[in-house]
Amino acid sequence: MNKFIFILLFVPMLYTPCGQAQQPPFQQTAKPVSNSIFVEKVVVSHEYVKRMKFVNEDELYEDRWDELAQPMFWKKIICLSPDSCIINVATTRTYLETSNYKSWVQQSETQKNNYKNQVRQNYCVDPTQELYVTNGKKEFYEHRKSIATINKAVAYFYEFKVDPWYAQTILLIESPGKHAAKSSVGANGPFQLMRSVATMYGLKVNKHTDERTDLKRSAYAASKLLSTICIPKVKGLLDNYHIPYNETDLWFRLLVLHAYHAGAGNLACAINKINPTEGGQQLIKTLWRTECGGFKNESQNYSQIALAAIMNFEDIIRADGDTVFLVQGDRQLQFYNDLKPEGEEAKAMLKNAMIKYERDLVDGTVPIEYFVEKTNSIRYEIAVQNGEPVKASTLPLASIEDEQRNIALANELIRKRKVIEAIKLLELNQSSSPASAAMADSLSRAYRINASLGLNKKYLSKSAK
Repeated sequence: MNKFIFILLFVPMLYTPCGQAQQPPFQQTAKPVSNSIFVEKVVVSHEYVKRMKFVNEDELYEDRWDELAQPMFWKKIICLSPDSCIINVATTRTYLETSNYKSWVQQSETQKNNYKNQVRQNYCVDPTQELYVTNGKKEFYEHRKSIATINKAVAYFYEFKVDPWYAQTILLIESPGKHAAKSSVGANGPFQLMRSVATMYGLKVNKHTDERTDLKRSAYAASKLLSTICIPKVKGLLDNYHIPYNETDLWFRLLVLHAYHAGAGNLACAINKINPTEGGQQLIKTLWRTECGGFKNESQNYSQIALAAIMNFEDIIRADGDTVFLVQGDRQLQFYNDLKPEGEEAKAMLKNAMIKYERDLVDGTVPIEYFVEKTNSIRYEIAVQNGEPVKASTLPLASIEDEQRNIALANELIRKRKVIEAIKLLELNQSSSPASAAMADSLSRAYRINASLGLNKKYLSKSAK
């Protein structure tokens, strides 16, 4: 095999879905009636046990939106690490294979084109079909962390007499798990409102105060934008084409989402280009293939991502029946304590709990202090299972064989802008691995990102020694 061909080959990686595997949908033969607009769940975190309400999404499964290729593709992207990418057919979002994203971006344009041609041959794809390479977005979509916020926002929209479905869905796609998230174009807050929209509905936005980051105030402005502009515009468009609709139909709600994201004018341009004779799922699928004015690829993707985000969120809140466990490490430890296994089975369950606590830390569902407390208790229990005479108070945070995993975890936290958590994790591990150059190097980088230049130089020097 020559060197050029070797560079183009990627090693396929197995796709692992977010959290739990999708559960069977609720069995229901008719659309939800008014008294089933919400579903109630008992939410268990490391701090509280509360009953919360979320929007009923049964229509997603009844009309088989969850089986469409585009939402299924975007769900894979939502659940995929950003260092991986999916090769897919542009027009249908058909999944072909998963590869390493860093290896992909390092190729020349000629190498990329040759690789795509090889993929087309391998999967019998028409040579004229364009292929996309889309990297994972798992670090952005913090859906488990969004649960408490969604519960509050749904209640606010209900109070403002606007369909709470929009509150839940917008929070799942715009800034999941983040109250203060400013985009490159200036949108801010959980509902990603532009300054002009926020001030139009009475929010304060100046150098001292930005009410777009306040959940209730931003929910108010978003609900007004939807009820006074987006929903009326969509109704007017459909009326022009004599297309019947119900405002709680999922396809109608998705059109409103497009108006919220792309603007009512750009949506109207696309609809007029389609010149539809009927609504429903077919209209949405046609919209995914239509460009007009400012309604382009990003706009086409918006409702696809919305459906994918809903599917992922449904997996989370349906996984354990009427209960939602925010901290998966706690859930796994509960299984361990209930089963009381021994030997290799016990150690396997404990190591699985450790991995789940790592995910909890990255997802933001537990603070670093809780993570350290729980993982230390697991290490102590593993030591007990191994018959080692060790005291919990003297047990190091990490053993030498865990070093690379802890560095990888810290790097993941840094990528999610959780630099303080990464520094605390690395410092604790540095105390148990004082001679580790890799640990010192990671600490140096973390302090540089945190603008602590003195500590950056200290650990850089320690790494060099």
